[in-house]
Amino acid sequence: MICAIDFGSCWIRSVFRNPTISDRLTMYAEKAEYAVVADTEQHKQTLLDQQIPFAECEGSLVVAGNAAVNARWLSRVPCAPLFADGIVPSDDPPARQILGLLTEAILPPPRGKQNLCAVTVPGLQDGSARAIRNEEFLCRLVRMRGYKPLIVAPAEAAMLAAGNDASFTGISIVMGAETTNIAVARYGSILACETLEIGSNWIDSEIARQFQVQVWDESGNTYLDLDSIRQWKVKTEIHLGAAIGDRERMMSRLYSVVLDRVSRTVALLLASAPVRNALPRPGLSVILAGGATQADGFINLLTDRFIEHEIADKILSIRLAQDPMTAVVRGGLIFGELEARSLPVEKVA
Repeated sequence: MICAIDFGSCWIRSVFRNPTISDRLTMYAEKAEYAVVADTEQHKQTLLDQQIPFAECEGSLVVAGNAAVNARWLSRVPCAPLFADGIVPSDDPPARQILGLLTEAILPPPRGKQNLCAVTVPGLQDGSARAIRNEEFLCRLVRMRGYKPLIVAPAEAAMLAAGNDASFTGISIVMGAETTNIAVARYGSILACETLEIGSNWIDSEIARQFQVQVWDESGNTYLDLDSIRQWKVKTEIHLGAAIGDRERMMSRLYSVVLDRVSRTVALLLASAPVRNALPRPGLSVILAGGATQADGFINLLTDRFIEHEIADKILSIRLAQDPMTAVVRGGLIFGELEARSLPVEKVA
């Protein structure tokens, strides 16, 4: 069995081929958050009546994953993320246990002798002790399910999922909730890669902070209402190049800040020796993935930043991957299947 799991800071997704119909994919997705509800008989009975699964933990009722949305109204405290700043929290035992349960729930039981799982890990992969612990913990969860984990960068996976019309050669940019991953590839092989510690959550937080979009719990503690900002972004037809109103204009400016950093990083990657030696000619395709890249006007804004950083002449086209939200996990499955094919060759050699 070959499968893939994308541990995103907003969503955790998995995909695998249907065991009975190989040309069909089965995909699962769970929100990377949990709700904490006061442990009262009334709350407990409400959850039971609505058939919402929960666990009792340290005097509270915990509802995880997709079910947390249905229980959010029972508490004035926003849902807690399973990944704090893209990292598995070391001081949050419920979050670590929930990650284990969700991993077991969305990965199929292993079958056969070769059970591989491509894994994308959130947060910075900078070789720090924190990043190593993060990767080791998530890989341990995959091993406990019976799979051998194979780490793949989000941008590499996105290129495999959507770069076939460009011979898997070009630039892939994956803008996630906490980080933005950028890679330059030639025929599917990564020449240079970089991760920026900024994503859509930073944009949402800055808007909520500036316009004081907040919620209060029963004790008077204040929290940024990021869910309200995300719902506003979905329901409101906003074009980043034609913003109307203070909140829309601020969102456009914040996107510009992120894309300025992205463009600066792309310029540095293109100027690196591995890329210059392997891709001497200009005319690279840019593939975008991640939920934040779906904003209207995103491509135009990125084009403007490329022009400012004098790299527009190196770009042939910019386009969204088909279904940008799932491009990474689908590319992870391709990565896993390619690795599976190479294993017998390595054993013979």
